[in-house]
Amino acid sequence: MARISPKAVVVNPDGLADDVEVGPFSYVAGEVEVGPGTRIANGVTVTGRTRVGAGCWLHAGCIVGCAPPGRSEDDAGPCTVADGNVIREHVIIEAGADPDGEGTRLAERNMLMVGCQVAHDASVAEECIFANFTRLERGARVERFVRTSGFTLIQAYATVGAYSFTTGYASVVTDVPPYAIVQGLPSRVRCVNTENLRRCGFDAEAIRRIKGAFRMLFDGAEGPPDDERLRAVERAFDDEHVRHLLDSLRRSAASGTGRQRQPAAGEGR
Repeated sequence: MARISPKAVVVNPDGLADDVEVGPFSYVAGEVEVGPGTRIANGVTVTGRTRVGAGCWLHAGCIVGCAPPGRSEDDAGPCTVADGNVIREHVIIEAGADPDGEGTRLAERNMLMVGCQVAHDASVAEECIFANFTRLERGARVERFVRTSGFTLIQAYATVGAYSFTTGYASVVTDVPPYAIVQGLPSRVRCVNTENLRRCGFDAEAIRRIKGAFRMLFDGAEGPPDDERLRAVERAFDDEHVRHLLDSLRRSAASGTGRQRQPAAGEGR
């Protein structure tokens, strides 16, 4: 049976795995399901159509699955937090805005540090680390192994490519290419995120090819690379990581907004 503090409120204890811990002054309601080995600290709120996976740690004061602005819990969408996520103090993760949609999703083994916010229908792939007060606006998407610095803002429907890094106070308006370090207001590509690639197991030759592609695509260039540069890089490098980079850039360019993801017709905050 789940270990629930007598000072906590859990509306549906049957939704909690047997070894879940719930601390004092926490509130767990709605259609919440919590997987084995998860710890819910004091003063946590988990509500709505939220599923929290196994081995997660929800720290004091965080809120998971709350309805987005303008919605009630009854007409909000789902919120999914997969296994092994660490949600630090005062993080807010909204539920989806569409009751029939996929909702807001966090994949496995992410860490969201103090004060981060994830707006409705955003998605985060596995193994990401968000520094304090990073904010994802509605519909934003973060690919795997991304790292952010404090006070990063990822604006609505922007995609942050895999293995990339945002510097402090960066404002991501359009898509961030995979493997990049971006900086600024609005952000722009500065260089390759070499150290993260090494830590994630990329060998020296793969990193060399990615750096060569970045030099051809971004050095001295204003704005996104044009078709001619993309084709030149494609001819120069026969490499799976470079192909992934080019595919991502082409999807962003094809959208007309620099963002692969787009709001549905009539969708707003």
